[in-house]
Amino acid sequence: MPARRRFDQRATAVVELLGTTTECDDFEQALEERGWPVLQKEGGPATAMTARTTRYLLECRFPGSRTNARRGARERIEVVGDELQLDLNVEVTDLVVRDPEERPAWFAYERPAADDPPAGPPTRRARWRRRVRRWCAERLAPYRTGRHISALNRTRAQELATRALPGTATPSPRVTVRRPIGTPDPEPGAVTGRRRGADREIFRLCHAAAVLLVTSSLIARLWPQGYAAWWVLGLVAVTTLGLAAHWLIRFMPGKPGAALGAALGLGVFTAAIGTMIEASGGSGGPSGALGLVFVAAGYVVFTGIRLLVRQWSWRIVAPWLLPALLPLVLGFFPSLGLGLHALYLDAFGLNLEDVEIPRLWQLIATVRLGLAVNLWLIALAGFGYLQHLHWCVRDRWPAYTLLGFFALFLLWTGGWGLGLETAARAGNDAVRAAASRQAVDAYYGIGPQWVCVRPVGPADGIHADGGEFRPARPYLRIGDASGTVVLWDPAEKGALKLPMDKLRIVPVDKPPKSCAPSS
Repeated sequence: MPARRRFDQRATAVVELLGTTTECDDFEQALEERGWPVLQKEGGPATAMTARTTRYLLECRFPGSRTNARRGARERIEVVGDELQLDLNVEVTDLVVRDPEERPAWFAYERPAADDPPAGPPTRRARWRRRVRRWCAERLAPYRTGRHISALNRTRAQELATRALPGTATPSPRVTVRRPIGTPDPEPGAVTGRRRGADREIFRLCHAAAVLLVTSSLIARLWPQGYAAWWVLGLVAVTTLGLAAHWLIRFMPGKPGAALGAALGLGVFTAAIGTMIEASGGSGGPSGALGLVFVAAGYVVFTGIRLLVRQWSWRIVAPWLLPALLPLVLGFFPSLGLGLHALYLDAFGLNLEDVEIPRLWQLIATVRLGLAVNLWLIALAGFGYLQHLHWCVRDRWPAYTLLGFFALFLLWTGGWGLGLETAARAGNDAVRAAASRQAVDAYYGIGPQWVCVRPVGPADGIHADGGEFRPARPYLRIGDASGTVVLWDPAEKGALKLPMDKLRIVPVDKPPKSCAPSS
């Protein structure tokens, strides 16, 4: 028996096969291995030597989207015929629709004995007590039986509440039903939605809310630049809001006004949250909009890989995903991420041995480089979306070739363009800023800082490796290692290595013209 898998789509197909009994048996065995049942078989009789036309009515089950699913079913059956070298034609394919209606939910509970009609005329206090107990029983259900019911109306729900079921206690005559808190009884003839359709609409609404959140945050970021900078994002937000209204109308059948109001409320809420996220960053701080974009991009890539795993299996996809574990593997060897620091220091003419870098920053740089290298996962995620939409069922070699080329391109772009080259560029920018006597930004644990250096004792007795030490000049302190401080001289454009125990280093905000002590 084949392993039971989850299938998103079911399609019936009429297949015409011209073949012998052996070929028919091979075809039927291939269908059984895939879990595709044969509903009807006509034609023949064929022999082991004579080919006859046989028509099969079968059900093809496969994962993926409803979009383009009929073509996907046809090509999947044709792939079976191509693998077995059969004279096979798929005449008809159509989707099987099985979506039950979403019936209203009811809860069964047992009315308390004190709720029975009184023997005589009740007093005002008795009437209030009866109302309070009835409200508690209906809303809080302290006497519930635990039975959950799905029915179109209260009469049918009452019948199911008092129905005896095998292995359960016999319901009491006082058992009745109630709707969830705040939910009225369904009106007669009300339109009911579909169970799986409602799940799909909610899933789409969540994506629409995420798109509105990101676009509103980006619009808030680009707002000061004028209408021309954000009109495309505004068009995307309006289109997404219209789609959300359409999905809400389908989710709330018969209530278009409430659906439109809910869509407008969703748009206002997400726009307010997105604007608050962008405004919370503050001037000069990290942008909340760009952070949301990165999170959304990561979700899109993860979803594409998940869809690819559903189309295939972990056994097939796991070898492709092994490079994705590179950041985790390198996390155990933080020193492997020092390539970024090496290229940065090379712009100053220094080596890794000249500057001591904290282990935490080594780990952070390693993870950053690993994530840049894993940019190629975008290609794998794109292939997952193509598989989900049934565009790569047949003729896979062109798709594999394009995937390999795109993956290599992204690997090079991520590893070099977003990884190593950025380190070299940051080092060159730091050298230019230092030559212009400007502040230099820190880089993954390397914090250049302008300082004035005062010798402890005679300056002539201090050995300087790399040039001549002049206490009157301001220097850019790159870092230190093993008791030796590294100073970069903007005038000579070279680095000096001096013993720290013979110096007194005074940090300054801006490099002065001279560090000589005033008399």
